[in-house]
Amino acid sequence: MQSGFSRQSGVALVAALLLMTSVMFILGNIFYRHQVNVAQSTLSIHQDQAYLLALSAESWARQLLEEDMADSQADHFEELWAQAIPAMPVEGGIVNGCISDLQGRFNINSLFYRSPGELKNALGDDIASFAKTWNNLLNYFEIPVHPGRIETIIDWLDANSSKIGPDGAEREEYSGFYPPRTLADSPMVEPRELAAVFGYEVFEVQRLMPWLAALPIPQIPPGEPKASVAINVNTASEELLLALGDIYDMQFRDAVLAKRPFETLDEFYGLLEFELALPINDIKQRWPEGVIGVATNFFELYIEVTLGEARIEVRSIIMRSSKADSVIISRELTTVAAKMQKDSVTGLLEKLAARNKLGSDKKSDSTTDDEQVLPACAMIGA
Repeated sequence: MQSGFSRQSGVALVAALLLMTSVMFILGNIFYRHQVNVAQSTLSIHQDQAYLLALSAESWARQLLEEDMADSQADHFEELWAQAIPAMPVEGGIVNGCISDLQGRFNINSLFYRSPGELKNALGDDIASFAKTWNNLLNYFEIPVHPGRIETIIDWLDANSSKIGPDGAEREEYSGFYPPRTLADSPMVEPRELAAVFGYEVFEVQRLMPWLAALPIPQIPPGEPKASVAINVNTASEELLLALGDIYDMQFRDAVLAKRPFETLDEFYGLLEFELALPINDIKQRWPEGVIGVATNFFELYIEVTLGEARIEVRSIIMRSSKADSVIISRELTTVAAKMQKDSVTGLLEKLAARNKLGSDKKSDSTTDDEQVLPACAMIGA
């Protein structure tokens, strides 16, 4: 009798232990799910707050660029907009960023020519056109150059269904891809579109990306001069200056780097007249206003916000105009894993402060790497 009672007590004890284990498992699972939900909710809140902080920085940048236009008719790396946005501590995180000049890059939409004759003139010997600059840029990066390099881009940009030349590409050529590609017949929205253009390889576009932009160009009725977005010689990279220089490549690049910034285009032309020993009319014909300039209307704002476990990056393209308020024409938001880097912001901004100091004297005639004023975005790796 006692033995049976002991067995029943043992069974009851085991059952109680199993029940307790099940309850603990259930409670642990509930607690874990609660913690996950709290973490997700916190992350979502931080992401929303980070995005609002980025929009605030965007508004500040627009105001800064508008004030800059009111104060100066030229744009260069010694101006306030070109300095890195100071790292701003916020509760639980930090905000930093920079503004870059998109007209210091090659605008792929500038390769729009309305007729074979217009393209032929652009490839003439006496002018540093967008077409010739593009070919020179490809040559610099050892990318094969042939007529189709420009003709296929023109056919991608124009709205008609006729090839600009024998090496162009319209719908028939794109239907041969697998899967078939759709021809845009409109200006590019971003330079990565170039990888979809007939004849261009992805690795070629990746090599060119840091020097490219895709900026809108006003549509002008046939018969009127073609509109363009000029390359700002004050902010153009060495590679782009070499391409612009054409047959005067290194002489042109060295002269520009040594003497910029230029406040007016006439100041720029005066330098070339002296350095290249060419008549001023020949210089203006070779590097016409519209292909080159000293002012900018298109900028890219890069903002990085780290808040708690959330980190977002926002890239906004700002179009500035003397006739109206600046506007955001595109915005790209990227959410990435948060990682607070101890040495990144502080170290880079200290370096920027030392090298990009406002009010510094103009560079001497001999230009070395240490004397170059570098764009803030290049220095922080944005």
